[in-house]
Amino acid sequence: MKVLVCSTKESMLNTRGCTNPEFVFFPQKNIEKIESMFDEVIWNETGRQFTTEELKEKVKDVDAIITCWGSNQLTKEIVDAAPNLKIVAHLAGSVARIVSEELYEKGVKVIGANDTHFSESVAEAALAYSMMSLRQMDYVTRTLREMKDAGWAEVKKDRPLRGIMDRTVGLVSFGAIAEHFAKMLQPFHVKIKVYSRSISDEKLKQYNMERASLEEIFSTCDIISIHTAWNKHTENMISKELLQMIKKDAVLVNTARGKVIDEPAMIEELKTGRFRAVLDVFWKEPHPYEEGGLYDLENVIIMPHQGGPTMDRYPWITSDILDEIYGYLTENKPLKSEISKERGLSMTIS
Repeated sequence: MKVLVCSTKESMLNTRGCTNPEFVFFPQKNIEKIESMFDEVIWNETGRQFTTEELKEKVKDVDAIITCWGSNQLTKEIVDAAPNLKIVAHLAGSVARIVSEELYEKGVKVIGANDTHFSESVAEAALAYSMMSLRQMDYVTRTLREMKDAGWAEVKKDRPLRGIMDRTVGLVSFGAIAEHFAKMLQPFHVKIKVYSRSISDEKLKQYNMERASLEEIFSTCDIISIHTAWNKHTENMISKELLQMIKKDAVLVNTARGKVIDEPAMIEELKTGRFRAVLDVFWKEPHPYEEGGLYDLENVIIMPHQGGPTMDRYPWITSDILDEIYGYLTENKPLKSEISKERGLSMTIS
């Protein structure tokens, strides 16, 4: 069996500038694992993405391809050059930039870390962001640093901190991330409302949730967590009218995509100070500084699109994906992280 690691070897061993040799997709233990599993491992040693011609040559007799951020799209031209290809494994989230109609039509299986490690990690972030905002940890920490011991009294004055227990939480859309989030919320005896066109009654019952309209979620929930994929149908779905419905002291959390929300309208509503927000995603990233914009608002916590997964998960992601590839190729084992054609082609283009 032969496998091609399509992303550059440098990016696999030095993920996004991380210098900790254990917090990358292929630490030494995973290099040893992949090389023990397969007869031949082809690494991308170029320091850049392959050209189309290079990739066509590399895929000639591979059984599996491993991709990550920035990998080439597997177009018809590439697929036609890979007669033995049986499975594509994506180590990152959305596969929209990687897959193609032709890849699926050939019967190639597509798997990814999105519904397992990535989704769970983003849900963990949504929970952490919600609790951090309710307890106003950003304000407390900033005040104590500026005022030292004098700040102890200041942060308690007219700043009642709140917890997540017994709150009403609204989930906007219900995919893998939202489901992990709902599962994590269970110990806090919260009331969960869900806006979703496709969620089943069984799933609602499983997590003790109830259906709700967007209007109900935005007007009644203490925490509103956005989990909607960005596409032409969902752009600016969270409108000015919905944002104006947010109740006093509520928390808006967005770990999905920035363009799902009408960002200028959101900024104007946040300037009223009526509610708080934790924003991990934006229309443009990095979010540009503007005088009087989000960076200047005390009721906003800005995160640099790092909701998940945390870097310590990268080795686990790779190890699990390698097991899936090997099990499928050698024993035709079921794929727990398979991404269907309909889903793969409709995922957010990241």
